[in-house]
Amino acid sequence: MAAIVSATSAAAAAFLLPVSSSARAGAVRMRRVAAAAAAQGPRSSGAVVMESKVKAKKKKGSGAGNLPGAIELEIREAQEYLAGDEQEPVPENFPFEILDEEGMSVVILKRDYKDEKIEVIVSMPNVEGGPEFDDEEDEGEGKNASKDDEDEDDDESAGDSSVSLKVTVSKDSGPKLEFTCTAFREEITIDDMLIVENTAAEGDEKFPYEGPEFTELPVNVQKGLFKFLEQRGITLPTTNYMHDYMVTKQTKEYVGWMTKLKDFVRQ
Repeated sequence: MAAIVSATSAAAAAFLLPVSSSARAGAVRMRRVAAAAAAQGPRSSGAVVMESKVKAKKKKGSGAGNLPGAIELEIREAQEYLAGDEQEPVPENFPFEILDEEGMSVVILKRDYKDEKIEVIVSMPNVEGGPEFDDEEDEGEGKNASKDDEDEDDDESAGDSSVSLKVTVSKDSGPKLEFTCTAFREEITIDDMLIVENTAAEGDEKFPYEGPEFTELPVNVQKGLFKFLEQRGITLPTTNYMHDYMVTKQTKEYVGWMTKLKDFVRQ
């Protein structure tokens, strides 16, 4: 039994070598064991730094033990982001009417073009990594040292941000054209296109031929369909404005969602 206790004490002393003497003086719970290891020579302060970071987070009240405080922090940071986000006014030549209902995850654009009705459903932006706000815990040298790298990453990932569009072109009678598009900053892609027949009368379920994949269409047909959408207002100036619009909307909806969550957990 004595041998087991001795081996355990020796292992504990060896494990605690990285603890510095200065940090050991302030760690009450470690004094007894640290005193036994004091004769082992100089120690590094790596473990103490890690412990201090954990303690700092607990002091901020943003951990899982303080859910309302964590939610309040998210709301405050999102509101600060919105306060500094200057939403551009709708351009004078913007070809669509914007229908934006609070609490919804999409915005609808509508316009008439000759004898056609154009409707565009714009989804929330797809940003790699999701929206992030400034973290108040990132202070000191670590924040300053990584700021330039973060800026470079933001520049590199800006081109990956996009919005999804569902464009429907219809007339008073007859079928509709439905386009599924992805709008990036520098280009608009057509991912799919369907000819949708009006099926007002109920009956047996049918499985109509949907045509080939868009990328399998002849190149001249693909180019013609891009021009077709451009003439109806699906252009880079339009989609880039809607991208910025949807980024702001996403943050507003996030604040509203977090507020509902805060109200619920505090009841």
